[in-house]
Amino acid sequence: MKILASFFAVMLTLACAVATFAGAECNAVPWGQPISAVEKITFDRAAGDVKYYTVSKVEPCGIFEIEKAEVTYAFINGKLYASIVEIDKAIDIKRVVSNLMDKYGLPDHKKEKDWDVYRWETDTLKVKLKSQYSTDRVKIGTYYKPLIP
Repeated sequence: MKILASFFAVMLTLACAVATFAGAECNAVPWGQPISAVEKITFDRAAGDVKYYTVSKVEPCGIFEIEKAEVTYAFINGKLYASIVEIDKAIDIKRVVSNLMDKYGLPDHKKEKDWDVYRWETDTLKVKLKSQYSTDRVKIGTYYKPLIP
């Protein structure tokens, strides 16, 4: 328990240090926009009513100023409802988590098998970060609640 409390204290300190990342202007696609509103995407797969597209152009702001990542957008009924960011080898997971904490506050945290899972929720978004320390993999899913199936 002491380790978890220390971890969150460090995260809060780092959140102040990375506030500039959170304030960066990104040319993000607004939630609910049609597929045609997104530039440079490639169809990847479908799962039920959800269609996944990989993004080949990522703006260097927010998390992407910290880590190089792959982005997948998920569309339901042709509207953007989720973005999934995957980092294969996280260099600075503390800065990634603190960037999210700066935007969304303290997360709920739990262990799922060999993953640490952090969850945030706002009125319109659900954010889930999964981190696997043994492999340095990180996955961040952001879901637009009005369109979640």
